[in-house]
Amino acid sequence: MRTRILLIIPRFPFPLIGGDRIKNHNLIKILHKHYDLDVVTISYENYLAETERFLAENTTSYRIFKYPMWKFYRSTLRTLINFKPLQVNFFYFPEIKKYIDEKAKDADLIIACWVRTAEYARDKNLPKILDMADSFAFNYKNSYKKATSLFWKMIYFVEHPLLLRYEKKMLRIFDRALLFNKREIEFLNAPNAVWIPHGVNNALLNYDNIDPRYSNYITFFGKMDYRSNVEAVLWFVKNVFFHLPEEIKFQIIGAFPTKEILNLQKLSSRIVVRGYVEDPYVMLKSSLCNIAPMQIGAGIQNKILEAMAVGSLVVTTSFSAFPIAKKDDNVFLVADSPEEWINTIVDIHKNPKKYEHIRKNAREYIKLNFTWDIFEKYYINVIEDVLAERTNLERQLEFKSV
Repeated sequence: MRTRILLIIPRFPFPLIGGDRIKNHNLIKILHKHYDLDVVTISYENYLAETERFLAENTTSYRIFKYPMWKFYRSTLRTLINFKPLQVNFFYFPEIKKYIDEKAKDADLIIACWVRTAEYARDKNLPKILDMADSFAFNYKNSYKKATSLFWKMIYFVEHPLLLRYEKKMLRIFDRALLFNKREIEFLNAPNAVWIPHGVNNALLNYDNIDPRYSNYITFFGKMDYRSNVEAVLWFVKNVFFHLPEEIKFQIIGAFPTKEILNLQKLSSRIVVRGYVEDPYVMLKSSLCNIAPMQIGAGIQNKILEAMAVGSLVVTTSFSAFPIAKKDDNVFLVADSPEEWINTIVDIHKNPKKYEHIRKNAREYIKLNFTWDIFEKYYINVIEDVLAERTNLERQLEFKSV
């Protein structure tokens, strides 16, 4: 009889926009291959027919809970009473809890994705894994210092202490917590917090389409309503871009660009906001370089991994480089101050062949460290360890009671 897993995810695994959806899409396929899988997903977005087809093909059962946004905001008001994080209350609904309680009766293990769904699993007397991916407490602590938006600064200020207390409490309750960033594991200082590598589609390692029209473009690639991405692009335009040679252009690729991002095009004809692109990889592969000037954020930057996988030259900050590799691994370039960014990009523009070895190194590094096959091995090992530990504990308790 196969092990049965109950997986709870916020937001649908389609469309494949953003690192969280890509990860959950692959996670569902991996778990279905090894176990019987029940999936519960919660969202305020309209879902595609493709979402239901995917879930029908890759689960034993699934249930989609979709509510209008006002209900999520109403749920958030519970924070005034229970002092749990805003985002935990945002995704919590009593009727979903009731459904999960019933499904959990048949489960051998439960996985809650992101701390936002931990509340549904915390009271279950089952082996349980908190697939945190990122520590939001770590993210918000750093984001508060550097955020340019007053609204987000206030959110970070209120949410950080609530998240820190809640995440540490959940780490005591769950058997394992999985994170992509070793710095965040050190920050949380919990023995059951485990590092796991993010994955990249193997097909990108053999992607070789090039279009010379993009050879003078610097490219930023990422979901453009994600605050960390917005802050990174705004910082780059303000501090770096207009100090670069006139022939260098800047393109911003990614779904849901905010008004702040769209308005950047008014500053210069050299700035292009492309929004969602069906095949962004030809632009990444063909660009002068791909940038990730991240000032805030958490976890690992999937945009960097994908750019490296296609053999693109990546320039990023020390902040984003650390979870992926060391500077002397020579798989990307690191710049922090505006002056370092300007000098680095100008040199790439003058001497592109000088950096060919970094493009090659990057591709090989991803192949050896960040594929979905590698992710699968780590993830299944964690599940089997948790199940074995719980089985051994139950046997010890039985033995003591005899």
